[in-house]
Order: sequence, then structure tokens, then C-alpha cells
Amino acid sequence: MYDKLNKEDQHLMGPHLGVLSDLYQKDGVRQQDLAISSFKDKATITRSLKLLEREELVLRTADPIDKRTKRIYITPKGRKVYQAILPLGQETIAEAKAGIADDELKTCESVLQKMYDNLSK
Repeated sequence: MYDKLNKEDQHLMGPHLGVLSDLYQKDGVRQQDLAISSFKDKATITRSLKLLEREELVLRTADPIDKRTKRIYITPKGRKVYQAILPLGQETIAEAKAGIADDELKTCESVLQKMYDNLSK
């Protein structure tokens, strides 16, 4: 997929794209909620946000109620980049699923969910 990105977007990697995806769907979340929803540790999210903020794709602001908490917002530029990358991600997923029957995919998802649940106890 990365070889299909515009040259200026090629430095964006999985964790960065996941953050943009989460914010595109639900903007203004707390930084710690973003870590939870993306299954990333706080340090990884912090590094991703620093790069995305430097690229003007996200904006971190103090929470109006709790100044110790940061709220994360996707910028118009971030929305544009995400919209450009989304079809490439969908294409990559389709390529990965090629030749795999629906019942096999459902079994795989079920097993992975059980593994995740085991580790979340």
C-alpha cells in the first residue's frame, strides 16, 4: 500500500493511519481514549500524535473541564489525507482477503477475538 501513497504521505505508517481513522470517525477524543481504542500504548500514541501534529493533521488542545487531559481533533488537512488514503487501505484489505472464503474469515476473526479476550483478562 505504501508504494501507492503520494510521495508526501509515504512517511505515514500504520499507527499514524490508525489514529487518523479513529479521529475521522470520532473527533475530539481524549488522548488516553485514543490509546485504548487503537490498542496502542500511551508512548506509541504520543509519538504518533507528535508526528501528526507536526504535519498539521491533528490538533491537541487542553480539555475545557480537566486541563491535565488533552483532546485530539483531526484538522481539515488530516481529513483530506485520510480520505485520500482510505481507498488504498480498502484495496489492500481486499488483496489480503483474496481467495479466502467468508467462513474462513469469520473463523479467523472469532479466534483472534478469543485471543484478544484472553489477553484482556
